[in-house]
Amino acid sequence: MPHALSLVFNTIGLCSNVYALQNMNSAPFENPYALGFGGQYQQYLTILGLATATIAFGLKVIRHFIPSFSPLIYETVTNIATPLEGLISVMYWSMILIDPHLLIPKDMPGIPLLLDCTLHLFPAVFLWIDFLAFEVDFKRSNAHVGVIYGFAAFYFCWSWYCYQVNGFWAYPFLAEFSLPMRVAFFAGSGVFCWGMYEFGAKVHYKLHARAKQAAHQLKQKDARLTQ
Repeated sequence: MPHALSLVFNTIGLCSNVYALQNMNSAPFENPYALGFGGQYQQYLTILGLATATIAFGLKVIRHFIPSFSPLIYETVTNIATPLEGLISVMYWSMILIDPHLLIPKDMPGIPLLLDCTLHLFPAVFLWIDFLAFEVDFKRSNAHVGVIYGFAAFYFCWSWYCYQVNGFWAYPFLAEFSLPMRVAFFAGSGVFCWGMYEFGAKVHYKLHARAKQAAHQLKQKDARLTQ
């Protein structure tokens, strides 16, 4: 039953992400700033996170039917997608509540609620539920932390390069920051994302520790019986 529920969650998550990717730049809320270098798919953290989450959902669905499918890629993608989507969701909705124009230019219409949720809420919800409830084999790793910080550094350099080419920042609030403030913001975002990973790892351990210990004891018992 848990496996069936996990498949349902991941399939819904995958369909939700595909809907978001298909509709994120359709009229009447087409984003003219996405026409610059990097485009819609490469400038924005939301879309990079959404693409990563979509790959994660796809891999999860495939591994329901082929459990041994690409374990290294699966581990890397899922363990960056889950905390990253958590970060995106927390930051986005916090800023929207403070001032929507921190993220959305004043000359752009608002995003319809359903599309907004598929972009900035549902990926995090489905990934975190699946991780905490069904990802029994998860083990905390410093390599995962390295990937998180590596991605933060990459996105800082990439967003800076897009700004140099386009003459504008992907997100309006970055234009109001000085260089030290931007560095501090991206570094803080990396730390926050790492914190979400560590928090999730602790909660996951508490949820699954007994089951893992029971399974380990059962294996030891079976090993003794076969000797």
